[in-house]
Amino acid sequence: MENNQTDDIHKQMEKLRTAMPIWGVEANDLIELAGNAERAATPVDERVLQRARGLLETFTGWHNTLLFWEEQDAAPAMSADIRVIRGSLDAMRNEVDIATAKFRL
Repeated sequence: MENNQTDDIHKQMEKLRTAMPIWGVEANDLIELAGNAERAATPVDERVLQRARGLLETFTGWHNTLLFWEEQDAAPAMSADIRVIRGSLDAMRNEVDIATAKFRL
């Protein structure tokens, strides 16, 4: 892998590490809203549905980017780091998928 590409991936991964805790809070909020709506048997507000769709699109985009990076000829440490980040992202995406199933997206 070229040095410029490696540097770019490192920069992108730092941005991703900064964003993931924010997305985690957002995912938790959506999970709580889904549970509340299910218990109350009420429809979910369109803004909440838009938030859920946006978060799922973001997770899917980053998931695909991380998969692409894994396919590159990266150093073992970088490959491991990418897999760890992808695993965390996939876990959040799974939680949001479960919550959005309750929203009937």
